[in-house]
Amino acid sequence: MTGVVGRSVESITGALRSVFTAEQVASSDGFLQRRDPRVSLCSVAGLALAVMITRTVAVTLCFGVVTVLLARLSAVPLRQLLARSAVVPLVSAGIVVPQAVLLPGDALVQAFGFAVTDAGVAYVVLFTLRVGVGVALLSLIVMTTPFSSVVAAMRELRVPVALVWVVAVTYRYLFLFFDELQRLVLARNSRTTGQSTLRDGWRDAKRLVGTFLLRTLDRGERVGRGMRARGGSRPPSPYSRSPAIDGSDYALVALAVVAVAGSGVIRWGL
Repeated sequence: MTGVVGRSVESITGALRSVFTAEQVASSDGFLQRRDPRVSLCSVAGLALAVMITRTVAVTLCFGVVTVLLARLSAVPLRQLLARSAVVPLVSAGIVVPQAVLLPGDALVQAFGFAVTDAGVAYVVLFTLRVGVGVALLSLIVMTTPFSSVVAAMRELRVPVALVWVVAVTYRYLFLFFDELQRLVLARNSRTTGQSTLRDGWRDAKRLVGTFLLRTLDRGERVGRGMRARGGSRPPSPYSRSPAIDGSDYALVALAVVAVAGSGVIRWGL
């Protein structure tokens, strides 16, 4: 599996692992790092909700500016934030691109019997911007707040225990997931000599998927048995940290409330 498929799997796996393991920014002295985890979680999630409510490009760009300001105040490198939040909007744009042809409107470009309309292009641009800004806002939580603090904040906010379990176990299991995939790719590459064609790569990929699925299910069963053996039936009890809430925390919450209310007023004219 030394062809294009193998290299793609290794690149994607390495990139996804770096998303979950890089928490150096969370230890720096920034605006969001100094906030109570409960405040950061609720406020940034509220800003992301406001982005999802809005239906205009101008308002979405304003939320993008707010995201950039929060990132700068929190000592988050903009290049790193962009790298973390670029994949999802690009995939989303690829999914909604057909709307540029399907939605009725004034034709901008015509070719092969299809017409790209202004309404379709506006929809694709707005949808991609909304997804990009929303993902960037949620990425700020991960980059500026340790995962254990996020879980503790969810418990203190009375989030259902089942949901906290799902989030915590999924996060931890992803490390095993990517390690298993990397080991399979490395084992396959060590048994392959020379350059393989694209067809050979796809054939190896089909075999790898089956083996990977079986090993992933087996690893999941072992993880579950290990958790039950260590008292996994009890609710998660991460270390709880509740620093004093100051004026900056209240200001961040107020910003989120105003953003949600303003987006609702602009969209529905309440």
